[in-house]
Amino acid sequence: MLNYTTAMPENNVGIMSTCERALQSGPSGRAPETYWIRTYGCQMNVHDSEIYAGQMRRLGLVPASSPADADIVLLNTCSVRERAEDKLFSELGRLRGLRDLDAERARAGKQPVRIGVTGCIAQQRGEEIIGREGAVDFVLGTRAIRALPAVLEALARGDGDQVITEDFIDFDASDADRTDRVRAFVTIMEGCNNYCSFCIVPSTRGLEVYRRADDIVDEVRGLSMRGYREVTLLGQNVNSWVDETAVLDFPGLLRRLDDALTGKKGGVERIRFLTSHPKDLSPALIEEMGSCPKIAKHLHLPVQTGSDRILRQMNRHYTRNGYLGLVERLRETVPGVGLSTDLIVGFPGETEEDFEATLELVREASYDSFYSFEYSPRPDTAALMYEDTLAPEIKRQRLVELQELQRGIQSRKNREWEGRTVEVLVDGFSRKTEDDVSGRTSSNQIVNFAGDRALIGSLVDVEITRACGHSLYGTVCGAPR
Repeated sequence: MLNYTTAMPENNVGIMSTCERALQSGPSGRAPETYWIRTYGCQMNVHDSEIYAGQMRRLGLVPASSPADADIVLLNTCSVRERAEDKLFSELGRLRGLRDLDAERARAGKQPVRIGVTGCIAQQRGEEIIGREGAVDFVLGTRAIRALPAVLEALARGDGDQVITEDFIDFDASDADRTDRVRAFVTIMEGCNNYCSFCIVPSTRGLEVYRRADDIVDEVRGLSMRGYREVTLLGQNVNSWVDETAVLDFPGLLRRLDDALTGKKGGVERIRFLTSHPKDLSPALIEEMGSCPKIAKHLHLPVQTGSDRILRQMNRHYTRNGYLGLVERLRETVPGVGLSTDLIVGFPGETEEDFEATLELVREASYDSFYSFEYSPRPDTAALMYEDTLAPEIKRQRLVELQELQRGIQSRKNREWEGRTVEVLVDGFSRKTEDDVSGRTSSNQIVNFAGDRALIGSLVDVEITRACGHSLYGTVCGAPR
């Protein structure tokens, strides 16, 4: 769950005055209205929620501590897996009880609570969401983020349910309410042209649309001037990004960002990017990762399966050997690079031989970490035409076996860090105790160590004294910078 606060762009001021009066109508002296956001899914959804929160802050709203305390409740959704959709409708069922408070709210001179669904499920389901769950007042698709103020104004006028899934795409994030003061997300593209047979993204995020290079560089520079230490470039397939006007591809963008930031003190020290498709991982991109000091030495490179036969059915456009060749070149060019991936088990038609090929690939690639899932059939995907005969218990068994293999690999690799000194960007407190702070290396290893709030946002050298299952523990051995 994410709660946020900040500002809406100036080009919305015209509608803001009307909407703000409507939202804040009621007895004089009444506290400002409140909002609550729950975010499901990927980093792009997180950043979209930052923008939604910023718009509501501009309208004069403040964050609520819970849905029960909110005047506007927003669920920003993901539809990559079926379970995420189930979670949405379960949450909406729980929120239905907020309608019981509408009479009490009316007596207090307040509008009924307004419940909205945004994100990928909203784009895909549209009117169906309101038909299925009557508690919902508005639905906004993935590219209709900027419609939120107008939708709230329409609801305040009593215009009835609002559903907008048209293309309003706008990359401007100047109004985003970024609660993380160390790391920031920057969207460089939307959509995907790949049509992997299991993936719903082209139907929920649309085809690829690229942001101008100048605008990306300006936003990253601005974040650096505001004291952010790390930026993550976001897109469904970042390494297909291109600016034809500037005659610039993604490796060129990384070089330009590195040049813009190198030599500047106190600002952005690391640039990460998510997510890369193996078919678009060029030699030039690998070279830039190896030579640009500001580019983090970590790559998330989803392989999905180790079977060439299943890769063809997934429409992935690379082979097992081709992928492992990329891994080899990456490790030769970027010493110490951290590598993570995504894996799907139980894709329709997956045999025991196909699964063994995945296990063998994981052994060969020796990932630092991965995300793994059972195959989940999604609407509007080509994989629905494949017969899914694999029993659920076999899928679960294979997932457990795959994760057990990775635990052993990850534990071994973590132990190799013991006794080494690493540079850590401190981004917060440890999840377990506020006696320790936590951060990440350039290669994305999580490191915990004793420290206080003053270290957050600093780069520190840490000697690793102990390897844990999913993280490292160490001792500071130098002054923060």
